[in-house]
Amino acid sequence: MKIIPFQELYHTEFFISEPLAKGQNWFSRDNVYSCLDKPKPSHTLLWFKNCSGKIVNSEGEILTVKKNQVAYMSKGIEYTVNFFDTAPNQDDSVVFHFQLKDVYHEEIAPTLTPQICIKNVDSSLAFSMESAAEEFNKNMVCIPIITSVIYQMLAVSCIRQRKRVVNHKYKYISEGIELMDNNSDLTLNEIAKICGVSEGYFRKLFREYSGENPVDFRQKHRIEKAKQLLLLDTLSIGEIAEELHFSDIYHFSNTFKKITGISPQKYIKTKQK
Repeated sequence: MKIIPFQELYHTEFFISEPLAKGQNWFSRDNVYSCLDKPKPSHTLLWFKNCSGKIVNSEGEILTVKKNQVAYMSKGIEYTVNFFDTAPNQDDSVVFHFQLKDVYHEEIAPTLTPQICIKNVDSSLAFSMESAAEEFNKNMVCIPIITSVIYQMLAVSCIRQRKRVVNHKYKYISEGIELMDNNSDLTLNEIAKICGVSEGYFRKLFREYSGENPVDFRQKHRIEKAKQLLLLDTLSIGEIAEELHFSDIYHFSNTFKKITGISPQKYIKTKQK
């Protein structure tokens, strides 16, 4: 299984299948769940809705989870969960099971160790999760509802963990990272000045952060957006070039061909076949 941390999953295309959501009461089940000697056949997101808990994996590592937090457990691992502050006649937790694969149909996971992926569930996400759990009690389950909520939970996890990494490890250039992510047309020198660092130091930290130099990062992601816009057929090539902050249509076409190997016009024809 390929490991793609939450902060990297942020910009990774992935697919969810075999979704299931269900409310759980642990008061009547001795407040314990265990899958030791029985590895989980699916990925799990567990919302500690009205309780707290302690997750212990097969290596003896302990994860303490507070009420209204969401923990993630990877497919294939073994663990026990002790639930606290449970009560009769309520959903102590809500569980989401699913399969997770990348575009090449390879199984992926953000981590193989139980992890708190959402530290505080807001009211909007809580409503979505409750709605998904209610589907379990229906004869005709709406799979898209459950799938969309799992995507939403993973998206929230990706965004929040990515922000923590940026604000902690790359706090000196966090504003510059945001400008690059938002496709600013400022020069690298101007962005570096805003961050209060030299252009060379910005380039060094940004490459460490993204795995690419800033120029390649900017161009690559602009071209990815260009591909989508070209297929929508609502803007001309010149308008797309302007939309994505290229100096002119020739600069855009040359960059597009350099990265994709074909011209924008040929790309459109290829995809229309």
